[in-house]
Amino acid sequence: MHPLIAKAFRLTVALTQALMLFCATLSHAGTIMVDLGVEQGPMNHRANGYLVSIEPDEPSMELILPLKPTSFRGNAGYVFKNYDRLKQAGVTEFQLTLGLVFEDLPLQIFDINHIGLEGDYAPWLAHVDRIIDQVVARQLAVLWDIYNEPDLATLPINENERLKEGWRLAYQRIKQRIPGAQIVGPSISRYRLLKPFLEWSQKQNVFPDVVAYHEYDDPSHAPVLVEDLRGYLNDRGLARPISVNEILGQESWTLAGYTVGVIAAYERANLMSAMRSCWPDPQDMSRDRVENTCDNPTLDGLLYVDRRSKRPGWHIYKAYAEMEGMRLYTMTDSPKLHALASLDKASGTLQLLLGKYDEYSPADTTVILKNAARAFSGGQGRSLFLCAEQIPDTGSGPLASTVVTMDRTLTFMDNDVSFTLPEFYHSDAYRVRISPTPVCKSHQ
Repeated sequence: MHPLIAKAFRLTVALTQALMLFCATLSHAGTIMVDLGVEQGPMNHRANGYLVSIEPDEPSMELILPLKPTSFRGNAGYVFKNYDRLKQAGVTEFQLTLGLVFEDLPLQIFDINHIGLEGDYAPWLAHVDRIIDQVVARQLAVLWDIYNEPDLATLPINENERLKEGWRLAYQRIKQRIPGAQIVGPSISRYRLLKPFLEWSQKQNVFPDVVAYHEYDDPSHAPVLVEDLRGYLNDRGLARPISVNEILGQESWTLAGYTVGVIAAYERANLMSAMRSCWPDPQDMSRDRVENTCDNPTLDGLLYVDRRSKRPGWHIYKAYAEMEGMRLYTMTDSPKLHALASLDKASGTLQLLLGKYDEYSPADTTVILKNAARAFSGGQGRSLFLCAEQIPDTGSGPLASTVVTMDRTLTFMDNDVSFTLPEFYHSDAYRVRISPTPVCKSHQ
């Protein structure tokens, strides 16, 4: 064979083999396994936290209560205005932030860049005392979040002795005036910036009671950071609760499947709490187009800019809030395919929350339930109702309701059973319920 022909033949073979391998990968890229025989602890909904985006009269309680929020983080103005309303909605954890990188006197925000100017820390401490006075007078139960993203100050905190001294003074003042107060922090904007501050605070004996940071990484990587932090703290004898008090990044916060992935990652991480971030809204139609979901009562963008219409994320958080019982072991064959599962033994209901994030495989998505017949009362031969609801990725647009794509009975003839989800596209989410009683709207 001529050398050039031989070279072309070898190249053709190599490309064919690569294509076959790629196609084989695609043919398997869409499998979710749920093992009903492996429980991983109770559902605790620690990823159901929110950040500032609420007002005393908006949104309506009908839009808040179904989400069953568990935590809330905001500066003093937001906490004071909304504390009673949020307690009524079920919030048990309030993180009150004292200082940000800008000033807003009506909302009682102190610009941390002004701390210790010309060696004067009195204005900062006066601010801390004013907030303490109000918390004590109203007998509020809050966690004290001293700074928000101090690494974004004009001089970042790890290089800023004034900010470090401001933390030390505030920490000591709060502990002095409110024995037993819990300090949260440093609420830094990226995990990689966290450990230098923790090392300093340990040496100064002002280590936070709850270690907090912000992270907007791919959901498949999020648990790695949490475990790294746990190991770091345990190695130093400093076991602490962890709060990722801002999650969901600006580039992806509107995507349905990505939202599921982040919620699933942090629910599995067994954190104290995780709060949804707020960002500039791509659907903003205001005059200067700078409206931010931090500044409007849209539950951090779960609602459309009209403050009433639901976005896909609202339906996802509602489905998450309704997952009861024990969390089950799940596994997927792609880092872009995410799953969370719960089994409520009292009602015999299995619930799945599924999401894709940049998963472009054309293959069908198959759900495999292992140990299913054994887990459900009645065993083999038992028929249960299956309801699958697509939560399509509409981007930042509204979504009035989920879309029922499967409403049928599922019979467990064998211990393992499987089904295929239709119309599960690259950034969509899915809610699946299997129950001894009808669960789809067409039955209700």
